[in-house]
Amino acid sequence: MTGFGVGSSASQPAAIVIQSGRAKAAKPEEIYQAWLQLAEARIPAEQTLLNGYALASADQATPGEAQLGQVLAFFDGLASKLFTRQTDVGEVSNYIAGDARHWRDLLRGFRKRSTAAKETPRYAQLTRALAATEFLASDPITDEERSAFSLDNIRANLGPDAKSIEIVADLRCRSPSMRAVPNIAICLRDENGDICGEAVFAPPVAQLQGQCTEGFAATLEATRDITDVEVSLTRQAVA
Repeated sequence: MTGFGVGSSASQPAAIVIQSGRAKAAKPEEIYQAWLQLAEARIPAEQTLLNGYALASADQATPGEAQLGQVLAFFDGLASKLFTRQTDVGEVSNYIAGDARHWRDLLRGFRKRSTAAKETPRYAQLTRALAATEFLASDPITDEERSAFSLDNIRANLGPDAKSIEIVADLRCRSPSMRAVPNIAICLRDENGDICGEAVFAPPVAQLQGQCTEGFAATLEATRDITDVEVSLTRQAVA
């Protein structure tokens, strides 16, 4: 996934992700085992969120809060590993994409309810955890697929109302054999880091082989002013 601010031509990681130098590589199957070990904690944690729990600026005692903290810590710990590709995010997604989509939806609502606690470390942890679930839920391609395909020279042309954007990029192939080309996912974020538009687009060609480049362009509408854009290759189907 490539993230960049709309007002800048320089490519940079999305602002919601904090990359930790202490992150260590982990095997996808080890991450999946750690997720399975949280099975009992996930039930009360989910119920806590379904009951409308929100972060507050002061400490609070709520049933299921400790278990929710375990789930947040799991995804928070994954964030820097995934976004720096210290572990194969596509393979991790193979294991838990369905669960990631479920928790992405839960954490999106949780974060919106918790804006009063925006300056707390817990809110920052929630933001990183949400970023990890969103990445896993997007069905990103594997490291092996990334060796064959990449998106280069990505440009963003923001509309005058700041609620529409045209993305232009070069889809590059480096595969010695004929291969199916992944789809392209675009995610738009507002000034708070919340998603205000997202879509999956078909590639300009279905298959590619050898050293070659194809141009890609797409226009996407947003529900709020666009501040950041994320573009990635995905196995997710076009809606």
